[in-house]
Amino acid sequence: MGSIAILLWSALALFTTQAKLVPPLLLLTLTFGVASLLFLLVYFVKNELKTSWQQTPKSAMIMGGLGFYFYHFFYFYAFQHAPPVEAGLIAYLWPLFIVLMAGMTKGNALSWTHLIGAIIAFAGTGIMLQSKAQTISIDDSAYNWTGYAAAFSCALIWSSYSVANRRFQTVPSSAVLWYCLITTLLAGVSHLSLEEPNWSFPMTTWVAILGLGLGPVGVAFFCWDKGVKKGNLSLLGVLSYTAPALSTAWLGLFTDTQLTTGQIIACLLITAGALFASLMPNKKARIQNEKLAPLEIDQ
Repeated sequence: MGSIAILLWSALALFTTQAKLVPPLLLLTLTFGVASLLFLLVYFVKNELKTSWQQTPKSAMIMGGLGFYFYHFFYFYAFQHAPPVEAGLIAYLWPLFIVLMAGMTKGNALSWTHLIGAIIAFAGTGIMLQSKAQTISIDDSAYNWTGYAAAFSCALIWSSYSVANRRFQTVPSSAVLWYCLITTLLAGVSHLSLEEPNWSFPMTTWVAILGLGLGPVGVAFFCWDKGVKKGNLSLLGVLSYTAPALSTAWLGLFTDTQLTTGQIIACLLITAGALFASLMPNKKARIQNEKLAPLEIDQ
């Protein structure tokens, strides 16, 4: 389930390029609004709205809503106040942070394969961003240190949220509905306060907004919630490095973007790092579980 979220997030850049005319906070409002409507419809049909509200602690709602909102707020701010290449590299530290944080939580072991895989994948991410930098001319004087701080905040917020969400394993994943609603309200208020209202967009832009709301912003968060609560956090953190590689591949396939040699090499490194981390720990974890099984039965 967590891997499905990563796959959907890899399409974020592709959809976002089609919605670049929309102001950031308005885009956040509209996409999370679509996601909220989707979840409302699904859980209304399943008759689970009342039970979801009752079974979701208010602390979980606050953590999820604020986590969603502030991650995206700082993400947009970082790309407006720091060179995009550097901002992207810093913001995409969150998978590495998840790997390291998860290894220090109860019930998770930080394997050496996770560390090596993370290093390989992170090196690939750096190569890919560097190859993009060679084709972009940026006036660094137009930016300041607050942009870099915002990008680092993105990585810290999302990794902390993902690891902390493990505490709410008994909370149904339908709780994502309430997180999306809170984010929509906060983003809407921020948009009205900070941005000029503008709703005149071409049809392709509205299609992109709908696609974002249903996929990378909608279903993806539900899958990620399932993944971080029930899956291997360290492994999911490493697998998250495939998102920028896949994102580059989608742009190369479905847009006029020409992939460079550096980007292709980076994609191979990122994929290799993720595979290295995903294949070996599973065998180790299976052996450990087999050894622990008799003890759990005796208890």
